[in-house]
Amino acid sequence: MSAMAQELSQLMSTLTEEDYRTAISYVRFLAMNRKNTVNTTLRQIQGMFTDDKGWQSEEEMLAEMAAFRRSRIA
Repeated sequence: MSAMAQELSQLMSTLTEEDYRTAISYVRFLAMNRKNTVNTTLRQIQGMFTDDKGWQSEEEMLAEMAAFRRSRIA
């Protein structure tokens, strides 16, 4: 167990039942807030990939990528 985990464990053991429940609720809140932040960031990243990248069709994109690969091999 890390030093931080040991310190947290020692602190938690000194709490009253009510304070313990409050502490657990706060930790859950922090975890949910972190999850929401991660979800928001993920949506922003996904939004970058759904923007128009300049190709008129998937076929056009694939043709351009194939031409690029051929130019790198030659």
